[in-house]
Amino acid sequence: MQTRIPVKESPTPDQTLLVLLAQSGDRVALEELLREAYGPLRRYITRLAGADLADDILQETAVQIFHKLQFLREPAVFRPWTFRIASRIAFSHLKHARRWQPLDDAPTEHFTTMHPSLGEPTDEAFSTLLDHVSPASRAVLLLHYQHDLSLEESAAILEIPIGTAKSRLHYGVNTLRKHLTAERKPA
Repeated sequence: MQTRIPVKESPTPDQTLLVLLAQSGDRVALEELLREAYGPLRRYITRLAGADLADDILQETAVQIFHKLQFLREPAVFRPWTFRIASRIAFSHLKHARRWQPLDDAPTEHFTTMHPSLGEPTDEAFSTLLDHVSPASRAVLLLHYQHDLSLEESAAILEIPIGTAKSRLHYGVNTLRKHLTAERKPA
């Protein structure tokens, strides 16, 4: 089943053409698509699952893109579609590595308070902070703040309802805020 992913900004005509050519069997076009997707996917996967799993997840993602590209009905959603594939594979690896904590296990008090904006920490500082957040919330935080996708787009990529995406974002921001507040308190 193909789920429609809303697209915030139109893909470049070149990318749409590359997708169509790759779907027709053009290897050069496929290689170019994978080259363009590599950097953003690598950053997302590394921050979501960690550097030690990133290479395996990225390789498996590239293989899945290769095998499933012919089934992509709308070339305009190629970029979010690649993030969806990477998310699924990363979550699978995290579950296998027993690093997964389902959002359902999170205390409910985290969902009841309002949150301010995260601001713009440096990439390294942001990556370090993300270690304190569950993978489910981390995925929403990364897609929303690092890849500048709307919550609707993030929810579509992760195949979750928009309300769940909002809850995961809220939980992640609250967790980060509590961690930062605890760091600032004198011992």
